[in-house]
Amino acid sequence: MKRNTKRQRSDDNFLHAMEGKVITVYRGGPESKTGRLADIQSDYIALQVDNKIVYYQWKHVKSVTENTSETVSPAEAAECEKADDFQDLISRMTNRTVQLNQGGPESKRGKLHETGDDFLVLETEDDGIVYFNADHVKSISAEQEEDGQEEERPEFEMADDFHGIFKRLIHKWVSINRGGPEAVEGILVDNSDGHYTLVKDKEVLRIYPFHIKSISEGAKGAAKKEENKDEENKGEKESAEEEKPHEESREEQRTSSKKSKRSSRSVRSSKREKEVSYSYATVLRTIDYRWKHGRK
Repeated sequence: MKRNTKRQRSDDNFLHAMEGKVITVYRGGPESKTGRLADIQSDYIALQVDNKIVYYQWKHVKSVTENTSETVSPAEAAECEKADDFQDLISRMTNRTVQLNQGGPESKRGKLHETGDDFLVLETEDDGIVYFNADHVKSISAEQEEDGQEEERPEFEMADDFHGIFKRLIHKWVSINRGGPEAVEGILVDNSDGHYTLVKDKEVLRIYPFHIKSISEGAKGAAKKEENKDEENKGEKESAEEEKPHEESREEQRTSSKKSKRSSRSVRSSKREKEVSYSYATVLRTIDYRWKHGRK
């Protein structure tokens, strides 16, 4: 939705007067940041916070305060992304790790894989693939690009717009929003007039995609639980493999001990046989000697 032309002109004059100066965006809350106003575009502003650029969607900004006592040297200025609008800006960050919103329940960090006309696809650690309604994104910042081996691209749904994503998730268990009182889970069912129904147990909710901030397939936090489960299985497997040589060593020791005992018994048995044989020979000679002695 485009802003009123007169208001836009007023906002532009107001902001351009502070360009390059130190300001505070929002007076409080998780989105509040203080930095240098680095750039002003049609529907977003760029705030340099230390060496990072945070891009705010202007329609969500509730207040901007100029800090007249603070200054930032022009030599410390960081380079900003240039885009036609906020949605175009997001698309330019594709395949990079981004921070979506600076705080709050809808704040997520992850790899940006794709964008549509009014949504973006973010791979997160906790929830896996999450589809965010770009209209509700308050701010975004990108991390420095790192040269490295490309990771395997995960599977996800794609559509022209956010409504299309909902259509592709029909009859699946989904999580609506990341947190707060509006976060719900259930089976998504199609309805008329662009509305959808979410069914969970005996509760039935009617929802409209425009008001939804984010949606993901599966239970919230399922990706993290699955990762922890895989790590546990991997740890048990490694532990078993490490224990195997010890078991084999102990088995060899038991086998060697048994052989040693058998060898010892065999030696003792051999000694007894020699002793018995020697005793028997002595007896025969003794009897024979006495017999001959008797005949004389």
